[in-house]
Amino acid sequence: MKKIYMKMAAAVVVIFLIPALLAVAALGLYQPNSTFAVLMDGKVVGYIDCPSEYKEMLATAYQRAEDYWECELIMNEDVRAVRVDQWVPSSSPDYVLARIDDTATYTASGWAVIVDGTPVVYVYSQSTAQQLLEDVKDYFTPTGDNRTLQSRTVLENVEIARAPIDPDKVVSVEDAFELLISGQATRTTHTVQRGETLSSIARAYNTSVDALRRNNDITGDTIGVGRTLRLEASDFVIRVKTVELVSTTEVIPRRVVYRSNPDISVRADRVIQSGSDGLQEVVYEVESINGEEVNRQLVEKVVTREPVTRIIMPGSGYHSLRPVGMFRFPLNSGSITSRFGVTRRVSEGPHRGIDISSPRGTPIYAAADGVVVSATYHHSWGYYVRLDHANGYTTIYAHASRFASGIRPGVEVVRGQVIAYVGNTGNSYGNHLHFEIWRNGNLVNPLNYFR
Repeated sequence: MKKIYMKMAAAVVVIFLIPALLAVAALGLYQPNSTFAVLMDGKVVGYIDCPSEYKEMLATAYQRAEDYWECELIMNEDVRAVRVDQWVPSSSPDYVLARIDDTATYTASGWAVIVDGTPVVYVYSQSTAQQLLEDVKDYFTPTGDNRTLQSRTVLENVEIARAPIDPDKVVSVEDAFELLISGQATRTTHTVQRGETLSSIARAYNTSVDALRRNNDITGDTIGVGRTLRLEASDFVIRVKTVELVSTTEVIPRRVVYRSNPDISVRADRVIQSGSDGLQEVVYEVESINGEEVNRQLVEKVVTREPVTRIIMPGSGYHSLRPVGMFRFPLNSGSITSRFGVTRRVSEGPHRGIDISSPRGTPIYAAADGVVVSATYHHSWGYYVRLDHANGYTTIYAHASRFASGIRPGVEVVRGQVIAYVGNTGNSYGNHLHFEIWRNGNLVNPLNYFR
C-alpha cells in the first residue's frame, strides 16, 4: 500500500512540473531584445544594432559636412547611442544617418589671427595662420643686395589662437593675406610746431619723409613753423618695423662758388673752373614701417673721390630789362604781371613790389652782392629770401618753390648767384616771383633800376 501512495505522489509532481517548465520556456522565448537608440540633444532619431554602427555613421556625417565646408568642424548637437530593450527590434541605420545629416548644425574649428585683442581673420589651420603672418612680414621687408636686415618686429600684439566660428567666416589664404597687407588711406593736415622736423612728423603719422615732400612741394629739409602740411597716411591692420643696414654709393655734389664780377655790363656767366663731383661709399641704418622709410642715420662714410669746386663769375643776365645801377634783374626770363604801387584789391593796398611770371623751377638770382638775412617760410610770401646789400639796400624774393643749395642766414652771395627757384607757395595766384627793393627802410620801385 505504501508503494502505491508513493507512485501516485510522484505522478502528481510530474503533472504539475511539466506545465511550470513549459511556462518558464515560454517566458524565455518572448522576453525583450537589447538594441541601441541614437539620441540628438536627448531626442531619439532612430535605432541601431550596435555602437560600432553609431560611430561609423557619425564619422560619415562629419566627413560629408567637412567635405562641403572644406574645413574641420565641430557638431553643435550632443549625439550619443544608448542601450534600450525592444520587444520587436527596429534597427534602421540609413534612416538614422539621414536624420543626422538633416538635423545636425556645425561650428568650424578655425584659427584666428588676433591683432591687439581683436580677431581680424580666420583660416583653417594653425600652420596656415603662422605662414600667413610670416608672408605679411616678408611682404613689408625691403629687399636688395645692398641691404642687411638687422631686426624685424610687428608693432601690434599679434596672437594665433584656435576658435569655434561660423564656417562662412573662414576665408581663403589669398583673401586673408590681402586683408592683412591692405591699409586704408587717411588724409589729414598738420600745423608745424617749433622744434618739429620732417622726420618727426613722418613718424608721428606713420608716413614717409618722401610722401611729406611730395604732397607739400618740399624739396629741402626746412619747414616753417605754422605751416599747414597735407598728410596722407595708411591705417594698416599690421605694421611691420624693419631696421636695415643699407650700403650705397653717393655722389658728392661739387661746390659752386660765385665770385663778384666787377664788369656789370657783361651778360653771360663766366666759368672760371668747371669742377667735378666726388664719390663716397656710405652705410645707413634705415628704419622702415611697412616698407616706407621713416628714419635714416649715417653709420659709415668713406670718400673715394674728392669733389672739385666749380667757380663762376656771373654776368648781368639776359632779361629784356637791363640794369642801370648796382642791381641785375632777378630772372633771366618772364613777364611783369603786376607793377609797383598798383592796387589790386582794396584790402591789400598798393603793390609793394613787382610780380614776374615765369615757369616753376626758373632760377632766381641775387640782384646784387649781399648777405642772406632770411631764408624761411611765411604764410603770405611762402618760401622767401631776404638779402641785405651795401648802401642801405634790401631785396626780397617771395613765393619760391625751394631754396638753392647752401642758402641760409649769414651766407654771403654775389650778384647773379642762384638763390632760389620760382614757385607758387604762400598766398600766390600762380608760378611767379614777387620782388621788392628797400632803401634805408623805405620801399622803392624796382623798375627804376632797369631800363
